Amino acid sequence: MTSSDAKPGMRLAIPVFHPAAPGQVLLRTGYELESRSIARLRDLGVRTLWIDIPELAFLSRHVSHEVVSRRADVAARVGELFDGARQSVHAQIDYASYAESIVPLIDALVEEPDAAIWVDRIARTGDAELEHASTVSFLSTLIGLKLLWYLEHQRSRIPPSRAREVVPLGVAGMLHDVGYVRMSDEARASARDRPLPENPDFREHVEQGYKLISGRVPATVAAAVLNHHQHFDGTGFPHRTTADGRTEAVSGEQIHVHARIVGVADAFDRLTTRGDEANEANGPTETNEPAEANGGDDADRPRVRVLNEMIRGELSSRFDPTVLHALLAVCPPYPPGSQLTLSTGQRCVAIGWDARHPCRPRVRPFDPDDPAAVAQAPTIDLREKPGVCVAEVDGHDVGRDNFYPESEAEFCLDARARQLHNAAESGRLRGADDMHAADETRRSA
Repeated sequence: MTSSDAKPGMRLAIPVFHPAAPGQVLLRTGYELESRSIARLRDLGVRTLWIDIPELAFLSRHVSHEVVSRRADVAARVGELFDGARQSVHAQIDYASYAESIVPLIDALVEEPDAAIWVDRIARTGDAELEHASTVSFLSTLIGLKLLWYLEHQRSRIPPSRAREVVPLGVAGMLHDVGYVRMSDEARASARDRPLPENPDFREHVEQGYKLISGRVPATVAAAVLNHHQHFDGTGFPHRTTADGRTEAVSGEQIHVHARIVGVADAFDRLTTRGDEANEANGPTETNEPAEANGGDDADRPRVRVLNEMIRGELSSRFDPTVLHALLAVCPPYPPGSQLTLSTGQRCVAIGWDARHPCRPRVRPFDPDDPAAVAQAPTIDLREKPGVCVAEVDGHDVGRDNFYPESEAEFCLDARARQLHNAAESGRLRGADDMHAADETRRSA
């Protein structure tokens, strides 16, 4: 729940890390909240708490102490990286050190895969670049683990074991915006205020980042840093210089798959915290609430709204659809534990979901003032109630943000994997037939 809903006497189900020092535990599991500690958490910018409610203990599989701790380690390592890059033009870029922080995170996620869907910012430091890099690293890692088969498909020229490596993806997420720390304060402010492709200050950060890390990290990491703003539809940047000196747009599978994954993770986090790309594409909309309605300048936009913009809105052509659906698999619109209000006016808590119908979760009626009552409450499966939808989450009106599949398999990653496999197999058979026909032609000649 949000820290604003927390009450004295509640106990923490997972630790809270210090926003200014992501590797440092602020409050441990089992800590009983007091009025003073709740107020302190709000002052520090800690927005989300996982409260121990025995009647909802079955939701604990969706959160892991180990995953949370490993995420905090990554955030701490990102902080060290950014501090070093700010202090010296010759800052050491230690790929092995960054990889060492990603490997235990991957191990924890593989061990507890259901704990991967609750994505929130570990760091709330006031350092926007550190917070963003930490979140993009985590998201890129999650997406990569969901898409091992796709990584192998897209990197078919190298051995499968290498193609499926996810550690470079996590490191690329850490480093993707490191170029900002090498820009002047004026240019950085311009890039933040106008993150548009035509803004030269915004475009500069990928070039600066690439120059800083090129030759010090694997080529795939450098490619992701340089190209994470390349769009699948060819509208991104930077353009590629051809052998004859011309420049051309890069699109589709010409963009390295790691850059496509980091690009989706980057866009999701920026849209969640700022909405930059949505405003660029669509301008202000009726669903874009004012800051007051969102709980102030620091409040995040609802996840369902961001996913809708990326999957159904004008932004959708910018992203690799397979990567988008993997994002949906690790970032459901209403993750278990979310407190919701249905279109019937009933307050509920999400307890489960089906990836094929992401905006129709399974819920139970829930009263924060009487949490024990949820144990006897009936489960409501919104897949079976097409006339009922989620209307509100965390104070946001989201009734018009829900999106639904146009076919049963639209959001199914397994179906997409089978489709790609079948297409590849058909291509292989056609190639074999063409070779056979060519052999027959040569023999007859």
